[in-house]
Parts: sequence; structure tokens; C-alpha cells
Amino acid sequence: MKKAIAKENAKLNTLYKNLSLSIFDEAQNNEELNNIIKSSPKINESFQKLVAIFNETTPKNTKSNIKDKE
Repeated sequence: MKKAIAKENAKLNTLYKNLSLSIFDEAQNNEELNNIIKSSPKINESFQKLVAIFNETTPKNTKSNIKDKE
């Protein structure tokens, strides 16, 4: 039972990370979405945490690729 729960948690964590990175990537290219994120303090705070986590866990070459898209 514990293994099944751990496996599902890992799936959810991966799904959440992928969704977060998709939102992060889209916000870089979408000024309207970026403004929406910045206009809500709670959303902006969560988004900034995601950016910090992204910067800590993402290899430099991936960050460069995202910056190149801007």
C-alpha cells in the first residue's frame, strides 16, 4: 500500500512540475499571462517560488534555451 501511494505521489509531483514549467514557459512568451500572474499577489508569490525551484533544479543549458525564446 505504501509503495502504491509513493508511486502515485511521484506521478503527481512529475505532473505538477511539468504543468508548472509549461506555465512558466508560456508566461515568458505571453505578456497578458505574465501580467495576470503579476497582478495577483498569491499567484505571483507561487509563481516566484516556481521560478526559484526551476532555477535550482534546471541545468544551465535548458535555462539558456528558455531565455533564447524570449
